[in-house]
Amino acid sequence: MTTTEPTRPPTAAIVTLGCGRNEVDSANAAGLLAASGYRVVEDPEQADAVLVNTCAFIEAAKRESIETVLDAAALKQDGRARKVLVMGCLAERYTQELRAELPEADAVVPFADYGRLPELLMGPGPGGAAPAAPAPGAPTPLVPPGRRALPMVFPTPAAAAFPARAPARAPVAMVKLAEGCDRACSFCAIPSFRGPFRSRRPTEVLAEVAWLAGHGVSEVCLVAENSTSYGKDLGGREALVRLLRDLAGVEGLRRVRLNYLQPDELTPGLLEEMAANPVVCSYFDLSLQHASAPVLRRMRRGGSGAAFLDLVARIRELDPDAAFRSNFILGFPGERAADVRELEEFLEAARLDWVAFFAWSAEDGTAALALDGRVPPAAARARVERLQALQDRVLGEVQAGWVGRELEVLVERAGAADGDPAEGRSFREGVDCDGVVRVEGCRARVGEYLRVVVAAAEGPELVARPSR
Repeated sequence: MTTTEPTRPPTAAIVTLGCGRNEVDSANAAGLLAASGYRVVEDPEQADAVLVNTCAFIEAAKRESIETVLDAAALKQDGRARKVLVMGCLAERYTQELRAELPEADAVVPFADYGRLPELLMGPGPGGAAPAAPAPGAPTPLVPPGRRALPMVFPTPAAAAFPARAPARAPVAMVKLAEGCDRACSFCAIPSFRGPFRSRRPTEVLAEVAWLAGHGVSEVCLVAENSTSYGKDLGGREALVRLLRDLAGVEGLRRVRLNYLQPDELTPGLLEEMAANPVVCSYFDLSLQHASAPVLRRMRRGGSGAAFLDLVARIRELDPDAAFRSNFILGFPGERAADVRELEEFLEAARLDWVAFFAWSAEDGTAALALDGRVPPAAARARVERLQALQDRVLGEVQAGWVGRELEVLVERAGAADGDPAEGRSFREGVDCDGVVRVEGCRARVGEYLRVVVAAAEGPELVARPSR
């Protein structure tokens, strides 16, 4: 009697570039593929198919995306991969151009076709084998046709699980509040391909968070192009405050981190809720971009260094330990030496925790292309380096202020028997963008919360020991 070897389900790996919104899209894509019979793996070299979720925010991100696609395509010659798909913002923004100029990719998938990912993987072309049938009882994909408003948020019937999102394998997960953007910043092309701002229904967000918490997630990061715009298309901005209050009642949820805050949309009520809500991290991810009012006006943004200092001061009145993150663009057309000095003075006074600097890049379809006063790229890079050095010193001083103090740390990497420290984050550190806390002298489990005392500061990292 002969026995038949069980059919190995085809494997797929998703490589994610860019922001937290792409992380959510990849999580939904992974769930959709899993529900269609694919086994989703971490390592592209061990995958039959590789999906690259690309970023198109600035020129450097576009180059990284193309290089990553080419690296994935090389696995079709050197590894087991038989198909490479391109998705994400680059695929949406340059669909036809990539299809013509990137033959290494088997498919370029715009947002409207995300629901067809399993079909595109099993279709004609190299590696087009159909996936194994899902195991009995496994959820089946449910992607209503024409669902373009929120292309990677697949709704499900009442009380159903989320078949288009796999359970998280870590204690933290991203959750999308909305899609698109209504702002017209002169440096940004995102609204042209992500579309206008569309909020998800609060019940949908709450249901997804509760589902994640039921699968072991204790920290959720709420993301959108502008999280502070949430609810404006649902009857009012107070919807975000109500949502945060409702999230505080989700069983198993310990932390909510609200990302991408527009300073001119931060209401007193939202600031007070963020400071007082027991599960909301006192972590303010402010989209400032510059501190010079003339530069901000050319960017089609409001605010000034003085206004931003006032905002930071108001937040610190509510919580003196509040943590701050922001990004700044240098070398924007028309930026003068005096504007850079004003930004330097702001950074010295604001004492922000985490800051990223970018040199301006000319992006297709943005109003900034028509502005005069271009700054030479070498000068822009030099400004980035100068301000990064300043901020490194400020961060060192801020970090040193935590030595001797207690923090609660969510463990994300367990310590080893040989004394290798555990690693995690407190309320101060965002996911994959800020520093970490190394906890020595313990073998904590991933997902555990530890009370620690900070013993030392080493650049963006804090070294701590368990509280006695």
